[in-house]
Amino acid sequence: MSITVRRYIFYTIWFFIILSGPITVFRNTSAESFFSSSIVMTNTFQRLTGLLAFSLIFIQIALGAHMNRFIQIIGAKAYRIHTLQGLVTYGFMFVHPLFQNIIVYQVSKSFTESLLVFVPSMGSQRDVLLVFGRMAFLLGTISVIAAYFRTKSFFRRNWRAFHILNYLVFYLVFYHARVGSDLASQPFDLVYWAAFIFVSGTIFYRFTFRLVKKFIPVRAVNEKLPTQK
Repeated sequence: MSITVRRYIFYTIWFFIILSGPITVFRNTSAESFFSSSIVMTNTFQRLTGLLAFSLIFIQIALGAHMNRFIQIIGAKAYRIHTLQGLVTYGFMFVHPLFQNIIVYQVSKSFTESLLVFVPSMGSQRDVLLVFGRMAFLLGTISVIAAYFRTKSFFRRNWRAFHILNYLVFYLVFYHARVGSDLASQPFDLVYWAAFIFVSGTIFYRFTFRLVKKFIPVRAVNEKLPTQK
């Protein structure tokens, strides 16, 4: 299979994952309700950015964890996609919570009330899920800063630790997504659970493989090597 065909397959899967969120949101939002009020319109954009952020985080982890494999499949474009997509992903993560501030302001007409959205609360399950989202944004910001300054000695030495933050961000966003109303709808629900299985499988494989490799006795490995005469 030529690299051109492999790229077409990759882009097709990529577009399906990316579009799963917008398709789901617009399936659950009629044109009449969308234009019925500014609050509904704002909430629609909030849902769109949230689902897009989740889908992009999933793709980012898939590319980052299996970069060598993707370079073999689609070439050096895999790294360029990963770099550019990281900035777009963070952009959606940054904009998404701002829509909540706008909604609160639209309802209360109070700038102070809109700022209080950032104050964490554990009063209900919804509040806890919102805290997960705030934690994801904080860790995602740290990860982006580490990526930007990755050539600096400190970040280069600790790059593996900073990279693990992406997995934490994923699971925080995974549970934060339960606060939304589009989770049980297709096609996003399919991507949602596929992402969970894929990321969890990647973590299990990578860390299990390292543990096995670490604890295999060197003597047992040497016994399998051909003896030199």
